[in-house]
Amino acid sequence: MSTKLPHDRSRGADGDVPAPGAPVMSLDWEHEGPLTVVSVHGEVDMSNAHLLVDLVAELARRPAPRVVLDLSGVRFVDLHAVRALIEADRLLREAAGGLALRRPPRCVSRLLHLTATVHLFAVDEGPVPGDAPWARSAATGDRVPPRRATGALSTPHLRMDTGRPPLPSGREVSA
Repeated sequence: MSTKLPHDRSRGADGDVPAPGAPVMSLDWEHEGPLTVVSVHGEVDMSNAHLLVDLVAELARRPAPRVVLDLSGVRFVDLHAVRALIEADRLLREAAGGLALRRPPRCVSRLLHLTATVHLFAVDEGPVPGDAPWARSAATGDRVPPRRATGALSTPHLRMDTGRPPLPSGREVSA
């Protein structure tokens, strides 16, 4: 399932004048096995960050939801975007799920560092489905770090363990 949620404002070709009807942000999502990958494109700011939270809140209704936010298409963020990411993480953790950020561009990683929130998020630098930071070895149950995809954006300073205990499995969530 793939769906788009556009917002009604965007920059024109010259960067100054809004283009009529073009979205400022779009959200596409699809299920890749146990993961839901949400691709975020455009600008995430005070006018639309709530749409990201609304989508994650809907996805959090599934049992043990695992969501990867692919941020490679983001070209601008503000503090409302950081707040939305924190809220999305909270919603998913309450539902016994997890959140990972995939390929955050420089504008995102910079703002996460400036706001001292970078340690709150797991970062998946590659596009391999099922290769999220919460992946576990079937044989041992141990945490398996994500593999780096060839040609992926290199932001090793963002790849860090959040220090949080593993999420419980088998917890039911009522809708």
